[in-house]
Amino acid sequence: MDGRPPEAPTRHLNHVRHRGPLDQAGRFPDFLILGPQRTGTTWLYHNLRKHPEIFLPAMKETFFFSTLGRPDHAHFRFPYLEDYLAVYREPWKRRIKRNYDCLRSSFRLSHPKVYGEATATYARLKESVIADIVALNPDLRGVLMVRDPVERAWSHAKKEIQKAGLAEDVAENYLTFIKRNDQSQCADYKTMAARWSRHLKPGRLYFADYRRITTDPLGLRRDICLFLGVSPDVMRKTRHLGERVNTTGGTSMPPEVKKYLESRFAQERLEAEALIKQPQATY
Repeated sequence: MDGRPPEAPTRHLNHVRHRGPLDQAGRFPDFLILGPQRTGTTWLYHNLRKHPEIFLPAMKETFFFSTLGRPDHAHFRFPYLEDYLAVYREPWKRRIKRNYDCLRSSFRLSHPKVYGEATATYARLKESVIADIVALNPDLRGVLMVRDPVERAWSHAKKEIQKAGLAEDVAENYLTFIKRNDQSQCADYKTMAARWSRHLKPGRLYFADYRRITTDPLGLRRDICLFLGVSPDVMRKTRHLGERVNTTGGTSMPPEVKKYLESRFAQERLEAEALIKQPQATY
């Protein structure tokens, strides 16, 4: 599979708009880093981007599939499929920079075998959008990052409270954010996994344990490289391997917030742990 949309004129797309024939739209990604938010997608993006056999666009999150048909959305950028796929065409200066980065990380020039994208909101896409994505590349692979739902929600809340400039010592500010419907969706790994699994081929969805970013970053990167079908050991230990990316400092979790989260997401915690412990995809 070369990543281009297969020539199948009978395909029906529910949401994705395109100007011309699908087989001429451009190179479609081979894999997606799905998210959800605050689960290490930025860490993974930086740790794969300098692999000589992987191409990830300079734009970490395109939000293309999360904003289909929503031109008023703050992250809406690409009206048509062709516009989105243009991120996989690089100007010559960026190609030089990518080759330089690959030489530093692996002593190899860039020679991509697989193309991918990382947008953390893709984990929660509705099923009809997922159907469109897989119709465009039936051999697509997905990486779902799995983090303890309590820790994930707290990290997300801290980031948004800091971003909004709200008081960080007021528990109610965090609770107001955490009680939003999208936060319940971000904790529901069972549903996210089921939606994607119903459309991806067997063995094409990888559940990445967030804890391994700290406990076994080299092993996590190696396993994901194997899953993607690229050489697992060509990269040296780069600075991003042991670096926490896009972190939030600030206050510790207030007791009332911790009590609410542990009660609210007790079942989701068990389901997330079960996903991590199940046998992973065969390579």
